[in-house]
Amino acid sequence: MKKVLILVVAIAILLPGAASAKEPSLFSIYLKDRTPENFLKAFEHYESLRADTVNYSAASVLAYLSLIELEKNLEILEENKAELKNKTMFSYGNILLELGRYDESIAIYDMLNEKSPKWSCPWRHKGEAYWKHGELASAVMALKKAIETRETHYDAYVMLADVYRDLEEYETALETLEKGLTYYGKDIEDPEEEVANIDVAFLHLDLLKKCGKKAEYDEMFEKLTKIYPDDERLK
Repeated sequence: MKKVLILVVAIAILLPGAASAKEPSLFSIYLKDRTPENFLKAFEHYESLRADTVNYSAASVLAYLSLIELEKNLEILEENKAELKNKTMFSYGNILLELGRYDESIAIYDMLNEKSPKWSCPWRHKGEAYWKHGELASAVMALKKAIETRETHYDAYVMLADVYRDLEEYETALETLEKGLTYYGKDIEDPEEEVANIDVAFLHLDLLKKCGKKAEYDEMFEKLTKIYPDDERLK
C-alpha cells in the first residue's frame, strides 16, 4: 500500500490542468479524504475526461483510483478473514489468485479446506494457485482432492491434465483429460464458463501427439482445422 501512495502522489502532480494552488484536483481531494463520495466524484470526473478525449493521464488516474480502493478492501478482508462466511472467503481467495498473489490465496484456500473439507471448489482453485506458482506436485495433490470430493468436477480434470503435461507425464495427462471429458455437461458448473472448449480441444490434440496416438491425432487435427482454421496452434 505504501508503494501505491508514492505513485499516486506522483501522478497527481503530473496531471495536466488537474490542480492549481487555489483549487486541488478531485484526485488530491480523494487522497486526503477517501470517502465513497470523493471516490465517485473523482472517478466520474476522470472517466468523463477519458471517454470524451484520448486522455491517457485520466486513464492512469482511474487505474490508481481503482487500485487504491482494491487494496483498501483487500485489507479489510484480510483483517477480518476469521469472520468471513465461506462464500465471501472463497471470493477473497479467488481475487488474490487473479492478482497473482499465490501464497496469500493458498493460505485462504487452506482455511476453507479446514472449514469445509468436502467443498470441491477451494481444492480446485488451490490447485490452480500451486500450478501457476510452479509447485506442480502440490497442484496435483490439490486437484486430485477436488476430484475426490466431487467426481464430476470437469475443469479439475482438465487442469490436472495440464499439470501432468507440465510434469511430462503425458500418458497420465491424456487419461485424466479423457476421463474428465466423460463428465462434460454433467457437472453442476457450466463447462464453457470454467474452461474454454477450444483450449480443451488443443490440449487434447497436443496430448494425443505426445502419446503417439497418430490416428486419433490426425482425426482431431482435421476436425480442428475445419472449426479453427486460423489458430496458431495448428501450425
